[in-house]
Amino acid sequence: MTMLHFPENYFKNEVRCNFHITAMMKRLWAAQMEILAWVDEVCNKYGIRYIICYGSLIGAVRHKGFIPWDDDIDIAMLRSDYRKFMEVVARELPPYLHTRSLLPGAYPPKEMTFNINNGRMLDTSPEFLERFHGCPYSTGVDVFIFDRVPENQQELAFQDRLIRMLDRMLMLQWKVDDGSINGEETREYSSIRRTIESELDYTFTGAEPMTTQILRLLDLACSICEDCGSKHVENREQVIYYGEKDFREDNFTDRIFVPFEGMMYVPIPKDYDGILRRVHGDYETLRPFLSQHKYPIYKYQRTELYRAYKKHGWDIPEEFLEYDENGNLVEDPEEVTV
Repeated sequence: MTMLHFPENYFKNEVRCNFHITAMMKRLWAAQMEILAWVDEVCNKYGIRYIICYGSLIGAVRHKGFIPWDDDIDIAMLRSDYRKFMEVVARELPPYLHTRSLLPGAYPPKEMTFNINNGRMLDTSPEFLERFHGCPYSTGVDVFIFDRVPENQQELAFQDRLIRMLDRMLMLQWKVDDGSINGEETREYSSIRRTIESELDYTFTGAEPMTTQILRLLDLACSICEDCGSKHVENREQVIYYGEKDFREDNFTDRIFVPFEGMMYVPIPKDYDGILRRVHGDYETLRPFLSQHKYPIYKYQRTELYRAYKKHGWDIPEEFLEYDENGNLVEDPEEVTV
């Protein structure tokens, strides 16, 4: 695959919408776009449809690229396209890219997402830095799965209740695994388990980890309406936790392509305005970005990078240091404990 060619001045500190973007964040963006370019190439080759979604969709529409204070790329696929994608990833994935999931065998994780990334840890090798535009941090593109949801309200209520029970059981299972679950939670966990086994005629076994079994059931519960003919689709995790509804199947099939960071064109729903207004309201008005993680996404990797250099007594290369709009270090290596 041919790498994207960024102008040299792209990798400079920049202020957009009164927000200071460091040169390293630009390099992270470039690394993510390289991964997205591979995804796009594979999807075009095999006729797999995807769209840019969530904050990345706002960025593509409002900023023709990233929201200045955003630090990741989200895409979405219908379940049918996701299954095709999973089939080809195994044979098309180049050695410099990887997949990430909570389940072995590339099962979809709890969030019903799958991640294509450039590694599981930071990497300062010349080969890695060359391919990912000087960014030493592990990063990737998240793929969200959208499933058909029942139009019958009783069927929808059943599915919603089942998904929420399994989601809660998974949260409690993690506490079981790390030994932090308390007595009240243990009783709740047992009650949910009995209900699921009874209503689904399913028996949890010791043949594989409980987390694996719960995740598989959760994935099945989300896809239970795949053949029901409904035109309404949702990513159930987003609905449960963030209330993001009102997507339709044609949002994935009726697409347009828009420029992104001046480097590539990305697919978005033709009815992007309707989606964004239903989900975000007045999306054209700038608001502080409320991320699900601490900004920047590589914050902890950066600390580990500085710690490793200090531990060996090495000078930290200037390109790994970051400065704010006043010329001060965003994170001072001298304050990092070894």
